[in-house]
Amino acid sequence: MKKILSLIMVFALIMTAFVGCGEKTGIEEAKELTAQEVFDKVQEESQDITNASFLADFELEMTGLEQLGLAGPMGLVMTGDIKDTQNMMINLEVQAQGMTIAAEIFMKDQKMLIHAPMLQGIMGYAYLSADLDTIAEQAGTPITQPDPEKIKSIMKRFEESTEYSIYDLYKLDENKEVVEITVNEEVIETTKLTANIVLDGAEDMIFEFINFIMTDEEAKEVFFASLTEEQLAETQAQLSDETMRAEFTAALEALTINELSVVMYADANYQPVKTEMVIDIVVVDPTTEQTMNIKLTGFMDYFNIGGVEDIILPEVAPEEIMDLNDMY
Repeated sequence: MKKILSLIMVFALIMTAFVGCGEKTGIEEAKELTAQEVFDKVQEESQDITNASFLADFELEMTGLEQLGLAGPMGLVMTGDIKDTQNMMINLEVQAQGMTIAAEIFMKDQKMLIHAPMLQGIMGYAYLSADLDTIAEQAGTPITQPDPEKIKSIMKRFEESTEYSIYDLYKLDENKEVVEITVNEEVIETTKLTANIVLDGAEDMIFEFINFIMTDEEAKEVFFASLTEEQLAETQAQLSDETMRAEFTAALEALTINELSVVMYADANYQPVKTEMVIDIVVVDPTTEQTMNIKLTGFMDYFNIGGVEDIILPEVAPEEIMDLNDMY
């Protein structure tokens, strides 16, 4: 079961990578380009998007997971501002089994503050706070933020040194369209690209990438920065174990894909302003023969790109805050 759920997470991450985040306008130019050429331009531009506001709205339907306490539809709505990887604010609302859970999450310079009103009645505090550097020091695993340029360099070396690329898993529809969409109450003319995720060769590509990051020093630094030497050695042994590959293969064989698709809308500057995705899969647990169906649908809007100037932490009285650092 754990291997199957891990595989589902891998698919979600792969699909997210699709958006990575007198002269002719981009839209006019895009009409004369192939879908692949437009996609390449979008990937190039989205590398620099680290500052934006967003809206995410997802619906998750699950059957066959009742024994894990997961049943019925679940809704997730997130809005927020991201200045960079260490400074952001997120409003979160989860609806599940007739309940609504709301929270605000603030991160600024390695300080985190969470406002969750329902905690007031349970713990007596409406806010949780933490110094992430202190927690990392006490836990012995430093928290580091991945450098986008390093990741870009690593992926380029992987593609150059092997016959694989993560984008090999995308089957891009050449029938691109120019459509108007509304994002944050603004009507935007965009180029619409559609891709389906294909699993042919996915197993070989994933394990080739695992082997690559085990031998590339910069990749180990980026992907395993929070691990101690002992933890890294243990992780390397687990990832190199043939048993893991056999279990991964079995998980792939147990999987039936109804749909894995991503639709991206890029503006005149080739920046992605909206993405829609569908994950609809059926999994048969090989040990119990239990059938599980998981369907995730939703969208993400990106706006105010480059316009988030600062993240402001709310002023809260000390007696209203539980400091998570005191728990270590």
